[in-house]
Amino acid sequence: MTIQKGEHSGFIGPDPTPRHVGGADVDSLRASALIHHAHSLSKPHDFGYPPRFIHALDHAIKLARSGQHDGALLVFHLDNLAMILSGYGHAVCESIMAQIQHDISAIVGTTDVVARLQRDEIGIILGQTSAQETSQLAERIESHVRRMGNDSVHGSLHIVCSTGVVMFPMQAITAQEALDKLFISRHVRSARSSHDAGLLDTQHNADISRHEMGLAHYLSKAIEENRLRLAFQPIVCAKTGTIGHYEALLRMISDDGKISSAGALIPIAERMGMIDIIDDKVLRMVVEELRRAPNVHLALNVSNMTTQNPKWLKLFGDLMNETPDIAPRLIVEITETAAQRDLRQTALFVADVQSHGAMVALDDFGSGYTSFRQLKSLSVDIVKIDGAFVRDLVDNADNRFFVKTLLEFTNGFGLKSVAEFVETGEVAKMLMELGVHYLQGYYLGRPETRRAWLSGGEYSKD
Repeated sequence: MTIQKGEHSGFIGPDPTPRHVGGADVDSLRASALIHHAHSLSKPHDFGYPPRFIHALDHAIKLARSGQHDGALLVFHLDNLAMILSGYGHAVCESIMAQIQHDISAIVGTTDVVARLQRDEIGIILGQTSAQETSQLAERIESHVRRMGNDSVHGSLHIVCSTGVVMFPMQAITAQEALDKLFISRHVRSARSSHDAGLLDTQHNADISRHEMGLAHYLSKAIEENRLRLAFQPIVCAKTGTIGHYEALLRMISDDGKISSAGALIPIAERMGMIDIIDDKVLRMVVEELRRAPNVHLALNVSNMTTQNPKWLKLFGDLMNETPDIAPRLIVEITETAAQRDLRQTALFVADVQSHGAMVALDDFGSGYTSFRQLKSLSVDIVKIDGAFVRDLVDNADNRFFVKTLLEFTNGFGLKSVAEFVETGEVAKMLMELGVHYLQGYYLGRPETRRAWLSGGEYSKD
């Protein structure tokens, strides 16, 4: 990751041509003032942001207001700095931050301000820009930084980052107001990086940090090399014994060509900021299957974080609008814990998916504490009973009572039910007697990467 003068590192950039501001000449007063303030901003203060950065931001906002144009404040944050610190030490952290600051400075315009604000933050002031240009710049910076770990001389160093943006004077008319809004926005999202909160500088935690970053690096490499696949497990109608639909489960081809479940890597992907990429990829793969097989119905799982991700919903809507006929053959599965985190937001997610004609299933019901009333308010189409209640259904009277009560409730409200982890004929028979609609488990069929709806199991090569 060492960079020589005049060279650049990373996958995307930086672009040797600096960012231009709408093709217009920058006012000389603005340029000279910002350049003057940009000097000697490289050292962060121990508490708060450097006063000179705040002064430069106030000055840029005043110029934007007087010139009737937009500017922007961006604060780049290295979300897993604590993990990198635990795994690799202080010197590596400082090297990374210095490299990031250098690369950002090369990406933005020569009259824009880039400064190290805190140990894990870099501030960027764009004197004249649009909201669209700013958003594209933020995405470009994040994409570049995330890929730095792949070329790191320090090993499998996975970087998690985020960028907060405030447009001025539209969203803020003072530096303090802009910084306050970014602070509020960041802490609303802070749950995403809560994994770092308990890390201590011990050898044990250092090993864990390096191990998890290594797994994230492995997963990232598999995504880039197109080594993700889908496996399909049948969901069988209890009354007819026919396959109602398949659940699409994520699989990964290892370096030695073996196919294995990617389920164990999902929690790491969530902590490492990669779950958006994975859920987008799985959605596109499932949609492609539905487009190629007009008689197949598929279900896919999404992360708890995805239920609060408007970008995923936007992608979902675009794909459904491109091929509306596939929506009735698609089921989106969310987990009960997603509803527990934010019932209102989850209900909005459910409604949005259903508005395009797809169905929503609540997975693992019974694993948490969602009440039947909350279940009703979500307005899902399908309830999947947690496998913990199904496995020992024959020998556990409490589990039988729970399943019986749940099925009476779902039937009363016109909801379909699926029992997971059906592993014996005895359990399947009891579930059918209790009135479950669908059965899923190894007794009915294991997940397979071959497509059971095709005679040869695979599409012919084009």
